[in-house]
Amino acid sequence: MINEELVKYKTTITDMLHNEKPQSILEISGYDGCLAEMITNNTEQGINIDRIDLSDGSLPIDSSLYRNIHDTSCFGDISKINTYDVIIIFHMFENIPADNVKSILIELLYKTTKCILAFTPMYPYNLESDSESEFSTIRVYNPIFFLGIEFNFIVMDEMQVYCFFPKIEYAPVRCDLLENSGKKTGKMKIAYILPHHKLTGGLKALLQQVKELKANGHTVNIYHRCDESERALPPWSHLTDDDVSSQIVIPSGDNFIDHLNDEEIIVIGFVYNASEFKGSSIPVVVWEQGHEMIYGDYNKLIYSDSKDRAVMHHWYRAPFHFLAVSETIRTVLKGVFNRESQLFPNGIDTDFYRPLEEKNNEIPVVLLVGNPNMEFKGFRFALAVLSAAVRNGVKFNVWWAAQADFTWTDGIFEIEKFIMPSQDKLAELYRKADVFLSTSLYESFPLPPFEAMASGTAVIATDNGGINTYAEPGVNCILCDQGDLNSMNYALITLLQNPEARMMLAKAGRETALKYTFKNIVPILEQCLSRIISGFAKDQ
Repeated sequence: MINEELVKYKTTITDMLHNEKPQSILEISGYDGCLAEMITNNTEQGINIDRIDLSDGSLPIDSSLYRNIHDTSCFGDISKINTYDVIIIFHMFENIPADNVKSILIELLYKTTKCILAFTPMYPYNLESDSESEFSTIRVYNPIFFLGIEFNFIVMDEMQVYCFFPKIEYAPVRCDLLENSGKKTGKMKIAYILPHHKLTGGLKALLQQVKELKANGHTVNIYHRCDESERALPPWSHLTDDDVSSQIVIPSGDNFIDHLNDEEIIVIGFVYNASEFKGSSIPVVVWEQGHEMIYGDYNKLIYSDSKDRAVMHHWYRAPFHFLAVSETIRTVLKGVFNRESQLFPNGIDTDFYRPLEEKNNEIPVVLLVGNPNMEFKGFRFALAVLSAAVRNGVKFNVWWAAQADFTWTDGIFEIEKFIMPSQDKLAELYRKADVFLSTSLYESFPLPPFEAMASGTAVIATDNGGINTYAEPGVNCILCDQGDLNSMNYALITLLQNPEARMMLAKAGRETALKYTFKNIVPILEQCLSRIISGFAKDQ
C-alpha cells in the first residue's frame, strides 16, 4: 500500500516521470518500498530502480521492487555508484548535518543525466533534540543555501520540492575573455534601454545611473518601447528632462537596435530584453540585478528539457558583458552559466533618502514596503511576526507601502496602506518609521532595507543572500535566519521597546548608506563601461 504521506506528492512524481521518461531511477529514502511501487505503477515496464536505504535495513522491504539496494555507507564514496537518469530523494536532507548536504548533492549531480527530485520539509525535526515532536524553527534549505547549483523549487503543504539539474560544462564566452583592463579617455555616449514603466527598485536604480552619468558629462540617451507615451521617462520618476540627454520612444513593433543614435555602448537592466541585441555592432552590457527565475522560482516545477530552462540558458549564454549587483549574483552567473561578471553594486541618493533629526511617533511605527502579490517577498511571514508581537502585548502601528492593493482580514492589528505612493511620499514614510521589517526569501541587493538605513530607520531583515552586500548584523541591522519566527519576533519586540537600540542601528545604517552614495558608486560604473568599450575596440 502506498504511504499516506507519499500520496500527497503522487502527481508531482508522476508528472516528473512523464516529462523525463527515465529508464533508470535511484531512490534515496526511508520509505518501505512504496515509492518504488508508485513508480512501477505509473511507468512503462522495464524501468530499473535502485535504492539507497536510509533506514539501513530497519524496515521490511520487498527486494523484488529493486534491482539493487545499498545502505548509507555508499555516501562515503558516491563515485562508485551507477549513473541514473533520475534520482528521487525523500528524508535525506533533514536527517544529515546541513554542512554535508551541499557536498553530497554536488556529487550526486554527477550521477544523474536528467535531474534530482528532492523533497524536504520547510521545518524538519530538530536533529539536536531528543524529542521527535520538536521541529526546527529555521528554514535551512532555502534557495540561497543552494546558490551556484541550478535548481528550481515549489512549496507544497510545508514541504519543499526541489528539482536539481546537473551542471552543464560550458566553454567560456568570447566577450568574457576580452581584455578589459584598458581605460577609455573622454566622455562616453551610452544607450540605456528601459523595458517598462513599472515602479520597481531595479528601474529606479537604472534611472539614477542615467542621471549621475549625465551629470558627469556623458551623453546618455534612454529608450522605451511604447505606443501610449511620448516620454521615455516613467511618470512616477523624479528625474527631469534635464537629467537625460534625450528620450527616444519607439513603436511597440520596432526593435530598439534600429533606433540607436551612434552610441558606443548599450546598457540593459533586464536580461530578457537582450535577445534582440545579438546583432549589435557595439558592446551590450547587462546589469544583472536578479529576478525570481535566477533563484529557481518559476512558480512551478520545470524539467531538464523544459522551454523555461532553455530560455534561461539562452539569455545568460548570450555574447553580452555582465555587471553583477552583488556577489550573490556573481555566484549564480559563474556556477550555473560559467559567465564572468564585474561587480557593480547599487548606489543610493542619501540626500533624497535622509533621516529626521528626531522621530516623534507617540506609538512606534513598523514599515513594510513591497508588492503583497510577490510570494518571495515573504509578507505572510512578516504578518506572522507582527501578529506574534501583538500577542506579546507590544503596541505599535503598521504602515505598508505597496504597488498593489490588498486585503488584511486577520483583525489582530490594523494596517495603514499607502498604495502606489509617490517617491517623495515613500521617502517620507522611510524617515518617519521607527522600524523597517524585511522578510524576503531571496534578494540580490534589496533596496528597501537600504533605503530605510539611509533614512535613519532601524532595520530587521531575513538573511536573503544579497543583503549581506551591505548588512553588518548587530551593527547596522538585525539579521535573522529564514523562517525563524521566534528570533525575528524577539528582535522586533526588543527594538520597539528600546529607542536607544533603534538609534544605534539607525546611526550605523546611515553611515553604511553614505559609503554607497552615487558619488562613490558611479566612478565604478564609469570604469566598468570604459573597460568594456576599450576591450571591444581592441577585438575588432
